[in-house]
Amino acid sequence: MALTSPQADASRVAPGLYVGSRPQPGLYRWLGVIVLCAKEFQPPSYMYPGVMVVHAPLDDDPTRAMRSDEIELAVSTARTLARCLQAHQRVLTTCRMGLNRSALIASLTMQMAYDMSPDETIKRIRSVRGPFALRNPGFRWLIRQLAVES
Repeated sequence: MALTSPQADASRVAPGLYVGSRPQPGLYRWLGVIVLCAKEFQPPSYMYPGVMVVHAPLDDDPTRAMRSDEIELAVSTARTLARCLQAHQRVLTTCRMGLNRSALIASLTMQMAYDMSPDETIKRIRSVRGPFALRNPGFRWLIRQLAVES
């Protein structure tokens, strides 16, 4: 399910969880939480009134491995979002294109909140965001690695 509004290009990937591209400032009354994953786009929280804003600035450089602080940020953000989903809040993860960084966080969240397998989360995200979603090999590695460690 895709949302069509002037504020959001977002696709539902799991109950209460959406992945989208760069959000326009404004009201998101349908949401409980918006996550800003694009390192280059971190506007202040007050630009999204009435919504909990989570800043999770990540780089989308497919030529390098994620640093330990970036991995910890991704995992801790996903844990927070899993708790939000369990509290029946709607969550939108965003990045510039809605394909990699936001999809990484959504995939990790889906594993934690819904006990989905890594491959199932990747398939589900690609089915709604398109075949270029989660093309960053480091992100796919992390998605699968965390499942092995659990």
